[in-house]
Amino acid sequence: MTELADPRAAISTAAEDRFVELFAEAFGVERVQLLSPEHPVQDIYGATRFVDFAIRTPAQRVAFEIDGLVWHHPEVISIAKFEDDLLRQNSLIHDAWRVYRWTDRQLAEDGERVKEQLILFLGAVPGLLAMNDFLPKQRGEVVPLELRRHQHEALEALQRLRAEGKTIALLTHATGTGKTIVAIEDAKRLGGRTLFLGHRKNLVRQAARRLREFWSEKPVGVFMGRQREVAAFNVAGSIQSVAENLHLFAPDAFRYLVIDEAHHATADTYRAILAHFQPDFILGLTATPERADGESVLQIFRDSAHRLSLEEAVRLGELVPIRCLRVETNVDLSRVRFNGVQYNRWDIDERVVVSSRDQLIVDTYRGHVPGRKAVAFCVNVRHGEELARRFRDEGFPAESVSGSMSEAKRQEILDRFERGQISILCACDVLNEGWDCPSIEVLMMARPTLSKVLYLQQLGRGTRKAPGKECSIVIDFVDNATRYNAPLTLHRVVAKNRYRPGGLVLATDALLAAEEQALERGESPTQSIEIGLWVRQFHEIDIFNWQDVVADMITLSELEVELAVAEGFLRRKVETGELQPDHTLELGQKVYHYFDRERIEAIRARFNLTPVDDTTIKRLFLDYCREMDMAASYKPVLLLAILDSVDNRGKAPVDEVVAIFRKFYEDRASAGLPVEKSNVRMAKVGELDDADVRRVMLGMPFEKFERRRYLKYDRDVANLRIAPNLWKQLKKKDLADLRRVCEESIAKYYERV
Repeated sequence: MTELADPRAAISTAAEDRFVELFAEAFGVERVQLLSPEHPVQDIYGATRFVDFAIRTPAQRVAFEIDGLVWHHPEVISIAKFEDDLLRQNSLIHDAWRVYRWTDRQLAEDGERVKEQLILFLGAVPGLLAMNDFLPKQRGEVVPLELRRHQHEALEALQRLRAEGKTIALLTHATGTGKTIVAIEDAKRLGGRTLFLGHRKNLVRQAARRLREFWSEKPVGVFMGRQREVAAFNVAGSIQSVAENLHLFAPDAFRYLVIDEAHHATADTYRAILAHFQPDFILGLTATPERADGESVLQIFRDSAHRLSLEEAVRLGELVPIRCLRVETNVDLSRVRFNGVQYNRWDIDERVVVSSRDQLIVDTYRGHVPGRKAVAFCVNVRHGEELARRFRDEGFPAESVSGSMSEAKRQEILDRFERGQISILCACDVLNEGWDCPSIEVLMMARPTLSKVLYLQQLGRGTRKAPGKECSIVIDFVDNATRYNAPLTLHRVVAKNRYRPGGLVLATDALLAAEEQALERGESPTQSIEIGLWVRQFHEIDIFNWQDVVADMITLSELEVELAVAEGFLRRKVETGELQPDHTLELGQKVYHYFDRERIEAIRARFNLTPVDDTTIKRLFLDYCREMDMAASYKPVLLLAILDSVDNRGKAPVDEVVAIFRKFYEDRASAGLPVEKSNVRMAKVGELDDADVRRVMLGMPFEKFERRRYLKYDRDVANLRIAPNLWKQLKKKDLADLRRVCEESIAKYYERV
């Protein structure tokens, strides 16, 4: 982590803010919370390092680094530092991380290209996942069907697994044992939508027939090749087709997921599918619980499927119960700058690292949990050292640990802590991940954070089970803030708005009931935390979370696409007061507007916007082409390239369109004609590779048509296509007129260049 003593810190924070802005623009502001800032990792020698941001896709972990132009240059920094940075990056790659790096100049001056690269590097948006490896895996079990004399016995076994809290099962079978029927009958018991996947066409078709036969009251669709019947109640699909088109399926689209012949699929395919979908139950059908390479199929399922939520894990007894004490401070965070996932380092250091707040932390420990093994998560190294000194002055054995320590020194402190020679660790990031001490009982959240990933990682240090450990005690230090920059607390993270000092927040149903009964009898429900007077009443607390508020709303940019208007049209209406958003969010320097979906038609009527449908699309398209606004030559050149390569179904291979688009500008350059305005990228066509030209073409020219629903980009098959409801209405005369309009527009444009 970059400390305040480092002169790069202020610049780094500004660049990181800009990265978060670009990430939000590329994937949506609601996905910013998936980023893990200042994420700790270990190099190949076990030393703790940090990456600026981390995120997961179904198959890999991804690191983002934001650097100044000279921070890794061997002629500016020491050779030792340069080689140490190389070791860190090589370690990430060795551990199968994907690593992407940008300079602060690129972020500030070439943001659009950085966004293009983000989208290219990360692929489909639904593949983005939070760094949640610290949460427990789902439970699973192998059920040998061939040992069951009747199929109903297998169904009873699956029902028993669910009653035990297990959500993954592998049904092993011999040929002809009725595995498909068992899967369908079990899915019917849950009663929700079911996705049945196979790796061969005949298996998919067979599954579709069986679903229609044994679950005839529900419609069945097929998702394979060109068949994409996504909306059917039950879907039989090929593993390959579904894995390549996950963006067409919501994660919670199905309650039940079946994977046939599970041992044949590749691990990467499993990970993509299992990490994306969040069904209530997953059933694998396989002839053997071991793959040909010896890897356990059940283990692949458990490793790849979404993790248990914190609440599920505690309820099932995988983690210890969690109690909470909220301690209000007089620290004001309302003016601290933030970017949606982290606070400004300078601001938070100035406001939070103060003597009175540190003393409150020590007093809280002494008054409620004295002597218990605890970790205090601190703002930075200086804060950790100062807080540890204050604990020692009060007679409590405490030490600070951080990534800036030598590995030997840090390990020596951790060993003493595990042996009980140290009661309190004051940690700066280093304990968020990669270290485990199950006997920790108390977590003091002394570092305000906006990152749910970071908060849960810290929480994970104290939730492991250990002999004699009754529960985990979380002490949240609640600073004053606005509703939008309020730091996360346990109650906000788990969405529980009822608070009782020292009370259970997460536990099994039996323990929650036992606590209520003890309080009814006037007894203390636990000896783990000292509460002067236990109360039965709960306090209602504000757990406002803007992500929850806007979850079902539509953003301003999405609304413009939905209404098929020019980019910026509705934003100008908002700025002039003609259109009122339902929710406005300010994150850093950016303002985001949200609208209730129920208002879409009213807004359309308010501004007299014609809907793009079968009856209007041809007229709107031809009118748009005739009235084409041209800041550059791109739009008519793109249309001509599509017309030159389109087939009889309205489809054009994107590579062919790119080649024709590029050739137009190369031909002008060869003929000594003006290529483009000097500030337009295609003016330097000779310096651009095909990937650059593709990005240019799929940017402003294509996006203008796509927003209005005239053109579409089938990324999985690399085709551009004219919208089907438009293509079938375009006659030969229309296409000839369109070509003429494009040629005239190009001629008029170059008269001005």
